[in-house]
This record gives sequence, C-alpha cells and structure tokens, in this order.
Amino acid sequence: MKTSQGFYQITISLILGALLIPAFGSQAAAADGKRRFPTAAEVSARVLPRHPAPRNETEKRLLDVMKDAFANQSRGMGNVPPEDGRMLRMLTESINAKNVVELGTSNGYSAMWFCLALRSTGGKLTTHELNPDRMTLARKNFKRAGVEDLVTLVPGNAHQTIKKLKGPIDLLLLDAEKEGFTDYLKQLLPLVRTGGLIIAHDSSGESHKMGDYFKAIAANRDLESVFIDPSPWGMVISRKMR
Repeated sequence: MKTSQGFYQITISLILGALLIPAFGSQAAAADGKRRFPTAAEVSARVLPRHPAPRNETEKRLLDVMKDAFANQSRGMGNVPPEDGRMLRMLTESINAKNVVELGTSNGYSAMWFCLALRSTGGKLTTHELNPDRMTLARKNFKRAGVEDLVTLVPGNAHQTIKKLKGPIDLLLLDAEKEGFTDYLKQLLPLVRTGGLIIAHDSSGESHKMGDYFKAIAANRDLESVFIDPSPWGMVISRKMR
C-alpha cells in the first residue's frame, strides 16, 4: 500500500511538473523579453569621465575651456554630447585628418574636440556658422583655449559659403539644419578624398528630419555608411570608397 501511495505521489508530482514548467518557462521568457540592455551612453557615463585627461599643459587649457563650455554654455546651443565628441576626436586622429570641415559651429564645443585631434595630426579646421552671437562666443572660446590658429570660422549661409571650399577634405561634419544635409552632401562630396569620412549628427534624435539624406547616402554606391549611437542623438558615418 505504501509503495502504491508513493508511486501515486511521484506520478502526480511529475504531471504537475510537466504542466508548471512550461508556464514558468513562459514567464521567464516574458521577463527576458522585457529586459532592457544599457545604452552605450549609459555605460560610458558609468565608466568614463565626461572629458579625457589632458596629456600636457596645452591640452589642459583646451579641456578646461571645453568643460566650461559644456557646463555653462550648452543650453540651446545644440552641442554634441561628450560621448559623440570622443568619437569625433578618435576618428579624426585615426584617419590622420589634415583638412576637417564642420557645418554648424555653435559655440565651438565640437570644434574644440576636433582641435584636440588636429594638434596631433597637424591639421586645420574650417567651420561654418550663420548665427552672429554664436560666432562671437565661439571666437572667445577658441581664443581662451589657445586654438585660434587651428580654426577658420566662416560666417554666413553655409549653402553659399561652402562653394569657396577646396579639397581634399579628410573629414566632414554635418551638424547644421538637418533639412540641408542633402544639399551639403551634393556640393561637398566631390571634395572629400577617397577614404574620407562624412559624419551626419543627430541621425537618431532627429531622424524624422533626415529622410532625404538617408536615401541619398543609401543610394550612392561610392559610400559605405554605418549608424552608431555613442549618445542617444546618434550619428551616421559614411566613408567615401572611391
């Protein structure tokens, strides 16, 4: 009798287990489905300081101005986040860029990220800005940072002023009005050297304004593009293959 009762209890346990395990498995799968992995920006904020450590006194001066600009001037300026600035600097140094062009200077914060790299490559930056107040602020920041000799600030409507640019361009940053990116690409791509980079900022945060640009780079067989999100704003990097 005990043996039969024990067999009965074991059988019931196995049946219940067979019924309950899929249910628990479904709950676990549902839980896994809701799991949110941290973004690159979140990991960066935990691991890295906002700005890198200076390698010498000249860089310290530059980085001090960058930190001040980010902390006290960034509201309403449309500055790149520090995570994106790191990427701009790294790419500039990695391709040993000598001629960098930026559309959308603002207060000069992203330009100073470029200057960190250009001090190593021996290159120069030409940056374009329409707003006179932002230009004035950028000039002050460049002077405070000691990089005015690395930067040429061009005032006016960039759709017109870029017509005077000469190549070869090693790296081009598009960070002005998003609706104008397609025209900027059309005018400047012929000046970008083979192997050069075109970086369009805000490819995630303002993707709704960049549909025409996305179609243009996807259709161009001379470009290989990748979308990345160092910060939630994102950037699409296109390499001129030929």
